[in-house]
Amino acid sequence: MNTMVPPLDVSLLPSGIRYLLTDVDDTITTGGKLLPQTLQALYDLQDAGIRVIPVTGGCGGWCDQIMRLWPVDAVIGENGAFHMQLNSEGQLQLHSWHEEAERHAYQKRLLALTSNLKCIIPEIKLAKDQAYRLADVALDYRQDGCLTPDQITQVVTFFQSQGANARVSSIHINAWFGEYSKLAMARRLLQNKYQLSDTEMVEQVAYVGDSPNDEVMFGFFRHTFGVANIQPYLAQMTDHPNTILSQPGGLGFAELAHLLLQTQTA
Repeated sequence: MNTMVPPLDVSLLPSGIRYLLTDVDDTITTGGKLLPQTLQALYDLQDAGIRVIPVTGGCGGWCDQIMRLWPVDAVIGENGAFHMQLNSEGQLQLHSWHEEAERHAYQKRLLALTSNLKCIIPEIKLAKDQAYRLADVALDYRQDGCLTPDQITQVVTFFQSQGANARVSSIHINAWFGEYSKLAMARRLLQNKYQLSDTEMVEQVAYVGDSPNDEVMFGFFRHTFGVANIQPYLAQMTDHPNTILSQPGGLGFAELAHLLLQTQTA
């Protein structure tokens, strides 16, 4: 499939990108691993002054480690439930969409709904990282478990019928209560931390992802990219990335980083 993707013309890429927002699972990672060339690409972007902000469905515990260990400017986790950043003294700061008590109450309700759902679909199971989540629930359908397409649809429909949001990533089904999303928290962060207007966001921010739960980002930002492994999901999506990279996962991320860096020196 990759051989059918034409090489990108670097002259057509925007030269004013100052922020790169990126999904993590199967966008920065490749087969669940952070490859050395992808990690190097993160450092190269940082050195060039392009601020990288992972935007993930991943759990709070993972986001804590990403923020402390990776060369990134901030991280948005659990599909927009919070963002984390380091202050000037290197201390981790958590900025949550909901107050702590409300967040805990919503999660308790989600776990109860999951227990009810398990009576209907015995095969469902919580993701291994559920204990480290701050706001949502994640059901594993591909990481360590397996659900059929019909079961995935049934899970999503069930949570939506209970007034929850439900999105399918490349490995998990995430469910949460509240009006936040990847996009809502991204816009809040970009406005509050970097004082960007919506117009400046559209001009200066790029986004790269790999699955349907990135669709809300593809629909808002102008400069959007999909790593090659997004191809099987495109038929399910309304909003698509403007450009499909030739490589999958973290190799595609590294490809995009190389192209963006070329625009900085062109």
